[in-house]
Amino acid sequence: MKEDKSLSLERRKIPRLKDKVFIFGNLRQNPAEEFKAFSEDISAGGLMFETERAFPVQDKLELEMYQPMAHDKGIIFSIPVLAKVAWMRRIEKNNFEPGENKYRVGIEFSEIKEKDRKLIAAYVEKKASRE
Repeated sequence: MKEDKSLSLERRKIPRLKDKVFIFGNLRQNPAEEFKAFSEDISAGGLMFETERAFPVQDKLELEMYQPMAHDKGIIFSIPVLAKVAWMRRIEKNNFEPGENKYRVGIEFSEIKEKDRKLIAAYVEKKASRE
């Protein structure tokens, strides 16, 4: 599937930060299918994580993110988010160990409180300026 370049450029206008944020989630249509992951990068518009299971594009997810409040991660707050899978790619590797991540998944936040989006944006901006 070919990605719309204008959409790709638009997404990149939102600052993105490589950072590990703990995520607890489930499939919206099947809440019993729970998963845990750490983000690989995050922005005010979404995040990317690695996982051992596949998530089809457009799947809807309910997430609880544990976002640091400051760069030292001394204070963490919980953010509930509804999201959709924007893309999924298999990690290119010949052999995987049991439990090893096999996919990279990009998600877009579809429902998030504006104050929470602003907190994420401020965190990303502040931490990026320190690096």
